[in-house]
Amino acid sequence: MEQIPAMLKLLEKISEDINKQVDKRWLSTKEAALYLGYSIDSINAKVKSGDFLPGYHYYQNSSKRMFDRAVLDKWVMGKDYQELEADMKNTVESIVEKIVA
Repeated sequence: MEQIPAMLKLLEKISEDINKQVDKRWLSTKEAALYLGYSIDSINAKVKSGDFLPGYHYYQNSSKRMFDRAVLDKWVMGKDYQELEADMKNTVESIVEKIVA
């Protein structure tokens, strides 16, 4: 019974650490794998195959790759490519309008 307060304190610390991890916007490859429920190898394979796009899903600075959690959420829901295609279409239309004008 004497250990219950220590166990409660430990559980509160674990809960706080988990909340800090989830609230971060930028995730390392390891954190992105944990967040998505994939292995690190699967995340790296998705980067290599082009499923995750540089400058959109992740940004890489030398050896550190950081994933945008908000974009990963869209990817999970299948919405990110639709928005990316719409953005590209709008950009192309804007360029064409400027050239024609």
